[in-house]
Amino acid sequence: MIDPMASFEVKTLIPLELFGIDISITNSSLYMIVVVLVVCALFFIGTSDKAIIPNKLRYCLESLFKFINGIIDSNVSEKGSQLFPYILSLFLFITVGNMIGLLPYAFSFTSQLVVTLCMACLVFISSIIVGFCNQGMHYLKHFCPDGIPTYIAPFFVIIELMSFAFRPISLGIRLFANMVSGHIMIKIIASFAVSLASLSFLSGGLAIIPVIVNVLLNVFKLVVCVLQAYVFAVLSCIYLSESLTVENKERRK
Repeated sequence: MIDPMASFEVKTLIPLELFGIDISITNSSLYMIVVVLVVCALFFIGTSDKAIIPNKLRYCLESLFKFINGIIDSNVSEKGSQLFPYILSLFLFITVGNMIGLLPYAFSFTSQLVVTLCMACLVFISSIIVGFCNQGMHYLKHFCPDGIPTYIAPFFVIIELMSFAFRPISLGIRLFANMVSGHIMIKIIASFAVSLASLSFLSGGLAIIPVIVNVLLNVFKLVVCVLQAYVFAVLSCIYLSESLTVENKERRK
């Protein structure tokens, strides 16, 4: 049987070191570079056509822009347009990375916890920076809103801080867990499909059944790849919206 965990092993391709820091190129970093190049190529090819009637690729890109705008409009205030490049880049990076990871012998970097946590921490740190830039010290009002009784305030602040600190953890683990479980499930079922197809009693048309099951599972995994990128983008918008929308009454004066 195929080892389902073998495809998650990070391997060093080009060993590099700079000032004692290991900056080696691994299969994970290589596929990240490939994803960035693929996305850039899609935009370059899609936007190079200046015709009034868009080609298919340009039409898909315009539809993607409308889709991301819809996510931002639904979860952020009127200032959400500022987040469009960031959310679009995040969504495409995760989606294309997930899809490339489905290819045979490819490496899925979104199945690495360190990668998903880094992306989640990037959203977390961005929300803090945007919050303080947009609201100043009033941003701290998120952890203790007006009207909270004094004797409850310390407990409320502790609970809010804990909830706030767990955001990047839950965001990163959600993407990591779904991608890993999906890849393991497909590999295990694929190995069973090969074993079943080789059995003597599955002759004729019956031998195609395991292949059909495996194809359907890959289609389902493709949907999950897009869905997980969508969930990540939506939650990122929700977290960033608090840094843009909430204003203190004293600040308005």
